[in-house]
Amino acid sequence: KHPCPKMRLAGRQNHLPEEFCMASTKSGKPCSRRKDEGCALPFCQMHRERGDGAFRKVPHPFAGQVLVANYDIPKGYKTIFWGTRKRWRDTEGFEGEDYAMNYRTNGGVIDPTTHKEGSQMQFMSCPGPNERQNMVSTNTFYGATYEKGLVGREFTALEAIPKNHQLLIYYGNEWFTARSIPRMDMGTKRYPATLKRK
Repeated sequence: KHPCPKMRLAGRQNHLPEEFCMASTKSGKPCSRRKDEGCALPFCQMHRERGDGAFRKVPHPFAGQVLVANYDIPKGYKTIFWGTRKRWRDTEGFEGEDYAMNYRTNGGVIDPTTHKEGSQMQFMSCPGPNERQNMVSTNTFYGATYEKGLVGREFTALEAIPKNHQLLIYYGNEWFTARSIPRMDMGTKRYPATLKRK
C-alpha cells in the first residue's frame, strides 16, 4: 500500500504535497518518499535533483532541448516550475533572463537555470501559430515571499498529454519580439505538439 493516505487522478499522483513527493517514477507510479523537509518544494531529494519521471528532455531540430511526456500524462497532472528566487534585475544579461518566471507579489522571479537537471519545466516549448498550449500555471506557490532557498510555482496539464508529446506553455508574443525570434511550430514527427482545434 502506498504510504500517502490521499491520492488524486485515480491514484496517479500524491495529493499531500506538504508531506509527500509530488513526482512520479519513470514507470508512472507516484513517488513513495516524503518531501525533503529542508526545502520548500514538494519533492523528495532524488526527484528534485533528477526531475519528475513523468518527463524527459530531448533534442529539438532548432530549439535546443524540449520537454516531452515519458508516458501518457492525465489531464490535471501537477508539477512545479522551480529554481532560485532572485530579483528580476539580477537575471538581466544572464541566461536566467530568458527563463525567469514571476513568483509571488513582490517576491521577484524564479530562475530555473541554476538547476538544469532537476528543474525540467524550463524546457517547455512555446506552441507555434498552428499549435496550442497544454500546460498552464496556477497561483499555488511553494516557498515564502522572501524565501532564501528554492521556490516554485505550480503547473497543471490542461488536457491529457500522450507519450512523447511536447509540454507547451505560451510565452507571449512580446517574448519573441524582444529577442527578434520568429515564433514557429514546434511539433516534429517524433515529438508532436498539440495542434489548435479546427
